[in-house]
Amino acid sequence: MATQPEMPPPDTINPQSPPETPPVEPLPEQPYQDPPEIVPDAPDVDEPGKGPDEMPPDNDQVQPGER
Repeated sequence: MATQPEMPPPDTINPQSPPETPPVEPLPEQPYQDPPEIVPDAPDVDEPGKGPDEMPPDNDQVQPGER
């Protein structure tokens, strides 16, 4: 009759990384705030009839002989 083998000791699991630690200080929660309003340095000047600088003049505004 065969003899019963001895029970081996249980496996020991050693962690490979250090234990986790909580953050040093929790970040405080801030309510949403609107960004500051942007105020232009120069006043807003309205020049009716003047187009953007990058656009060529209209054909009807060209005087005869300028072409």
